[in-house]
Amino acid sequence: MQTTPLSEAFESHRAYLTTVAYRMLGSHADAEDAVQEAWLRAARTDPDVEDLRAWLTRVVSRICLDQLRGRTRRRENPLDLLPDPEPVPEQDGPVARAETADRVGYALMLVLEQLSPDERLAYVLHDVFGLSFGEIAPVVDRTVPAARKLASRARDRVRGTSPEDPRRAVARAQERAVVEAFLAAARGGDFEGLLAVLHPDVEFRQDLGAEGVRIVRGAERVASSAAAYHRYARGFDFEIVELGDGFAVVAIDGGVPASLLAFTSEADRIVAMETREIG
Repeated sequence: MQTTPLSEAFESHRAYLTTVAYRMLGSHADAEDAVQEAWLRAARTDPDVEDLRAWLTRVVSRICLDQLRGRTRRRENPLDLLPDPEPVPEQDGPVARAETADRVGYALMLVLEQLSPDERLAYVLHDVFGLSFGEIAPVVDRTVPAARKLASRARDRVRGTSPEDPRRAVARAQERAVVEAFLAAARGGDFEGLLAVLHPDVEFRQDLGAEGVRIVRGAERVASSAAAYHRYARGFDFEIVELGDGFAVVAIDGGVPASLLAFTSEADRIVAMETREIG
């Protein structure tokens, strides 16, 4: 890149813009591509604006929004789960919020994946990076009140406080309790405890990557596999997270998410489980 006043100014904002794009896209490679596309647009237009950082943030946001909408159409989920980039070496409000979001970690990223593209963008730009709804509204082609509503809905999902039918709230609590019981029994190698929470016809699907999918059916066979797993899981940390309408367990090895186990339950029994490696 030839050094010009514009290129120097852009480089001074690159780390910040990459953090913005990563928070929206959940992929380091996609974030870097979005920032590079923003540079190409800036170089073509050579914007004459008072606040270049704000202008670039809007450009990166539009690029990210297009990517998110494209993923929704293709039903893709490219969350790469690589370690977060080094904190941006600035001390202003938006960066401090970004570092706070980094500390929330993988669970937040999973929740963000469940939001609509517009909700995700509104939440990230306002709650994480501190943009006003007046700045956000043109990016999502909404009015200011509508943009505020998008962020509000997203905030409810992130905080787990979405208003819902009291009966559904009870069912959700029961679903989580079943997952907690399964995790405790699996970590302790408790075969009988596992049988107590598995439906007799439970199906366990394991994504083996290039080797295909391994399917185990029946409570006893699934319980045997889960009870044996605890011998290999020593040193792992586990976190229960909301995933869509259900729950999942993330296995974390040395601070890095290693695998994801999603559950489907009915009443007080698990009827299906699906796992895949992360990376």
